[in-house]
Amino acid sequence: MYARLQTTATRPQTDNPDKHIRRLIEVVSAHPGYAGLVLLEGEDQAGALLTLWHTREDAELASERSRAATGPRMMELLVDDVYEVVEDIPGRAAAEPPAVALTGFFDGPLSPARAELARRRGQERIKPALAQVPGLTRTLVLWHGSASKYTVVHLATSPAGLQQVTATVMSVPLAEGDDPALLTGPDRVETHQVVAYEPA
Repeated sequence: MYARLQTTATRPQTDNPDKHIRRLIEVVSAHPGYAGLVLLEGEDQAGALLTLWHTREDAELASERSRAATGPRMMELLVDDVYEVVEDIPGRAAAEPPAVALTGFFDGPLSPARAELARRRGQERIKPALAQVPGLTRTLVLWHGSASKYTVVHLATSPAGLQQVTATVMSVPLAEGDDPALLTGPDRVETHQVVAYEPA
């Protein structure tokens, strides 16, 4: 599976935001290869759209297909990246709709040693620990091969759930042989409200 992450500095200026969101979901979900959507908004009205796709080609063609259906984009994109989804992990609250999201950006290029340690630590130690967090809905681990960078998205039912996610990740001890110098954490962390969530 693949993901396309697009961010904006502000939300579209429209008289009917709910109608705009419904139209966005209607258009995007009709594209070939569609596998889900998360629409996020920050307190400063900055936004992010994470769409999921079965193939890289469908992820890359999504914007072109949207323009064909609706015309030019209503706002300028700050970021527009296509990732491979290397982990899609349901949380204990997977049956509940998420209300908030925490996104950690590990900016590239990561060294091969740092990327491998992040992958191994995530799979072997962080993933089992997060399985115990009651408010966690879903975790998506995204890898951008050409830029050698990770983005990790945690979806939770409440801000308290996100706080538990952060506390849990930070409390995971080092494994024998882990180099602390390679475990510097994300370069940036952003928290958003979940405006729309379509799991598939």
